[in-house]
Amino acid sequence: MWNNIRNKEDIRELMECFGGFKGSCLCDMKYRSGAFVGTVSEHFINDELSLTLIFQRRSLRDVQTIELRFTGLRDLRLSPLGAGFECYLSSATLLMENDLLRFSTWEDLDTINADAGIVLISAKSLLWRDISDVIQYTA
Repeated sequence: MWNNIRNKEDIRELMECFGGFKGSCLCDMKYRSGAFVGTVSEHFINDELSLTLIFQRRSLRDVQTIELRFTGLRDLRLSPLGAGFECYLSSATLLMENDLLRFSTWEDLDTINADAGIVLISAKSLLWRDISDVIQYTA
């Protein structure tokens, strides 16, 4: 079942449900532009860009795997640290500002360290769901 983020209470519920993303890692990311090439080289453009992220964390009693689906994507910044670095998150931030949702894998959006691995997203809407029973990553 998808949960819709509409207000600060919905944000609080998501962050509480997934432990503020503390000790989680980004396992999968899928960007969808909606654009494609049709017959006779026609270009069809979809202005509702979307991004799906899957995070996982160790938890004995709470949600272990979560899927976030951002639609109406306005900004996406990805700065991975690369191979050989720890990929777990110490926290994340989700805010609602000026009719946009802003998500970051950095705790303070005003003091983002460009040398740290981050994901920064601005979008019109966000859905999330617990997929712990559906996807289980193993080494």
